[in-house]
Amino acid sequence: MSENNSRRQFLKMGLGAAAIAPVSALGLSSAAYAATNPNDIQWDEEMDVLVVGSGMAGMIAAIRAAETTPDAKVIVADKMSRLGGSSLISGLNMAVVGSDLQKNTGVTDDSWQLLLKDIEREAKGYNHRELTEVAAKGTLKLYNFLKDHGVEYDMSIGDGTGVKKLGGHSKPRCVWPKGGGTEVIRKLQNYCATNLTNVEIRKKIQLDEILRNDEGRVIGVKVREKYRFSRKHDDLGDNDNPAINKSGKVKYYKVKRGLVMATGGYNQDRKFRGDEVGAMYNAASTTQPGATAGAIKAMVNAGFKPIHMTLFRFAFPIPTEDIRWGILVNPRTGERFVDEYNNNDRQAIGMAILEERRHIDGEHTVLIYDQKGAEHYHDQQRLHLSMDGKNGINGTIWKFESLQALADNFKMDINLLQANIDKYNANMEQDQDEFHKPKSVLKGATSISQAPYYAMQLNPRYNYAQGGAMITPNAEAVDVVTGDPIEGAFVCGEASAGTYGYIRLTACSTIDCGTFGMVAGRNAAKAKPWV
Repeated sequence: MSENNSRRQFLKMGLGAAAIAPVSALGLSSAAYAATNPNDIQWDEEMDVLVVGSGMAGMIAAIRAAETTPDAKVIVADKMSRLGGSSLISGLNMAVVGSDLQKNTGVTDDSWQLLLKDIEREAKGYNHRELTEVAAKGTLKLYNFLKDHGVEYDMSIGDGTGVKKLGGHSKPRCVWPKGGGTEVIRKLQNYCATNLTNVEIRKKIQLDEILRNDEGRVIGVKVREKYRFSRKHDDLGDNDNPAINKSGKVKYYKVKRGLVMATGGYNQDRKFRGDEVGAMYNAASTTQPGATAGAIKAMVNAGFKPIHMTLFRFAFPIPTEDIRWGILVNPRTGERFVDEYNNNDRQAIGMAILEERRHIDGEHTVLIYDQKGAEHYHDQQRLHLSMDGKNGINGTIWKFESLQALADNFKMDINLLQANIDKYNANMEQDQDEFHKPKSVLKGATSISQAPYYAMQLNPRYNYAQGGAMITPNAEAVDVVTGDPIEGAFVCGEASAGTYGYIRLTACSTIDCGTFGMVAGRNAAKAKPWV
């Protein structure tokens, strides 16, 4: 088999530089990719639509593609041996405007415009509004799509209404698929197996290269079949390096209509994320192990424009608004290092924690409450889950009858801890906190003084990557040089970027994956075949 040698002459630069430098600084002229001559490729297989990634975005894209063009051959390919991506381990709660469940609660004054406003409050101007509007407008359509394809909704939420108001949302509108992400993925897979004979789902397919012809159109991909992902690497991102993980047999897939990248984020790639933001190297991640940076690297190598690479979203095992009732301390010194309220800015609090951990060799910081603080928790259900040890990674809260017992448990110097608590209490009494935490937001929990005491090792969970490939409202990838849509290339879900900006509002990841999954699948199937 012969290959065009020029195709292997990719940009001689680091990905981080490509993500932030202007085109002129990159030394690019007319193209950011090396064109492939299709006549130089011995294609092993051809298909109409290739969807890379089997999470919620990928499965919805595949179903929509197959239903849009029933005679199209649609392949779903995932590098892991277990399908479903991070969707499989997510609750997949989602904001929906106008659902029957919402109307049954008496809420009839919600609108996509209100949801858009809520999302943009968190986006802080970083979002691309035309993309945010697609997500906000498409929630009811997504809700019904899932129902039509076998997904049921959990009626135990919201005191039996099936609808709950979550932080940052102006209306009760959030619903939960019954069984969470595991059940959603199972239902969508079963639907394909039962109703769509033109969809095939494959495991252990590693994407190595995206191929574009001299006109810029995506014409196919280079993959490795029977790829084996290894969890033995300290940095799971090493799996994307063919020099380290050599598994699999090289194949070339000819993609006639459209390639849909639904590969998720790169949260588990410690080096890649650490190169972007140094403190992120040691952040815990709740995503599936295969959420590494290989896909975004392949997209950048093929000239897809990456944006928002230094943005990310933290989640805590407890509600951000309930951190305020306590104090966060360095376990070695007993000293505070941040305003625990911080206007409920989870990003600022999370970064402060990670930065403090860098100074103490990665040791965990400790969040301490007294009885008054525990009583002020707005989410008592989450508090009790944490106390029962049922709240996931670093989610356990311990109860202590004395401050001495707490200090002993975390190997802290009780004298240093007590001195810093006394300082905090005295300053808060005068509303003169050294980190400017306002007394007014603490109600009756303005001191740490009433036993029993509660404590946890609070660490931000890196659960969502805002960075990815820039897309149009039609889910088309954008060329980094020309700024034009790339023919035959579509991106959806967490692999794309621009919808949410600075931080994603809770319960909105699902609507991004779902609405753009439907758009990407439809448009990929409708694309004119290149041969």
